[in-house]
Amino acid sequence: MALIVAATTAFALCGGDIQPQRPGIIPELPAFSPTIRLWPAAARTFPRDRLAFHASGTDTRNAPALRWSLIGDGQISADGVYTAPSGAGGAQVIAAEGRVAAAAHIAVRAPPPPQRPLLIVSCYDDGALDVLDAKTLAQIGSFSAGRDAAGIAVDQRRRIALAATGDTVVAVNLTSMRFVASQPVPTARFSEVASLAGGYFAATDNNAVAGKPGIRLFRISAGTRPMLAAGVAAGETPEGIAVDHTGRQFVVSNINSNSIMRFFFDGHGHARLSGVAKTGARPYGIALDEAHGMLFVADNDTSTVSGAASRPGLEKFRLPSLRRVGTVEATGTSNALPLGVAEDSRSQQLFVTNEGDATVTVFSLPSIRRVATLRTGRLPWLPAVDEPDHRLYVPSAGEDVVQQFDTRGYVRAQSAEHVCGYPTAVALVAAAPSSRRTASPPRRSRIARRRG
Repeated sequence: MALIVAATTAFALCGGDIQPQRPGIIPELPAFSPTIRLWPAAARTFPRDRLAFHASGTDTRNAPALRWSLIGDGQISADGVYTAPSGAGGAQVIAAEGRVAAAAHIAVRAPPPPQRPLLIVSCYDDGALDVLDAKTLAQIGSFSAGRDAAGIAVDQRRRIALAATGDTVVAVNLTSMRFVASQPVPTARFSEVASLAGGYFAATDNNAVAGKPGIRLFRISAGTRPMLAAGVAAGETPEGIAVDHTGRQFVVSNINSNSIMRFFFDGHGHARLSGVAKTGARPYGIALDEAHGMLFVADNDTSTVSGAASRPGLEKFRLPSLRRVGTVEATGTSNALPLGVAEDSRSQQLFVTNEGDATVTVFSLPSIRRVATLRTGRLPWLPAVDEPDHRLYVPSAGEDVVQQFDTRGYVRAQSAEHVCGYPTAVALVAAAPSSRRTASPPRRSRIARRRG
């Protein structure tokens, strides 16, 4: 009797009419209709670029069973990668499984004019780069650059960006929005990148062990494949990188060696070690305050790593000596997980993203006095600052959004913009010089006074 009552209750909860049944006959349950969802559901890209589409649903776990097709301009591959035509156009991308299908729209637009300031967003899950308007965060276009897209840096003068993508790096011509990848570097997993003097970029390899090449130097010319020029030995798991305004000195953090290393770069493909300092546990993001001769490091420490000795927060070092100054500055709770650091030399402020707290802590310089805490989306990663326009950009990997804050009033300047999957880094592309006010001459930095 209990079984009969339970069954009757279940059918009632489902909203069905209960009819007497002959013994041994089980009522037929309503069938569930399979569905497919495509993302992005609507997208923009640039001529001759590629953009990967993804599908999810009840029957799409067996990916080879999906049939991809296209109505309109361009081409679609058997695994859902769209290739845009050589000019403007549009298309419907269709994914089908049996009798079930879904469609997404894609538009092909000309690259933005050089007078338009841009924000480039790098997304780890999608291996995509999103191109946004830097002022409004409106999406301009997107393209798939390679798997595990991580750090991104810009050579403003030549309008070239470099993005880390797994065991390769990808150079993007910011005028045409065309990109080309380097040859794979076996065993590498590139993470953060920086623009150096002489048309070079440096990329950290967080698969590297201590004493082996953990920094790779790439020579890049517009429209050509990035060429590996040299490997530079670093510590274990090199991650963060910061470079001075000359592009000739840079500092790298080594997560599992608990150290920072400074290098002098000659502008011709060679770098030599010029200083080492021990840090707290798990040094990650780095920023240089050249005006005050200071270096800041975010220690991504937790009690899981260090137990009762855990000291997550912000460390300070004097330049050029690399001598530690004072104690670790707390940036939030004991589980804050400070990650990224960005400096605004004009307003003399420092911004630290806290992955665990979903906040940005704002310090004044040079006093290192905490002046504000900004709420972000989940898992904020590596921020960027537009000094002339007083804007702070924060990618939140846990919510696939980028947020923009006014650095004068500490308020959100725009609503969060949804972007590609798991954004971890952003980079600013300034408008062409003819459309912006003339920049003030660079200050002479204390780190640049000593060659080595």
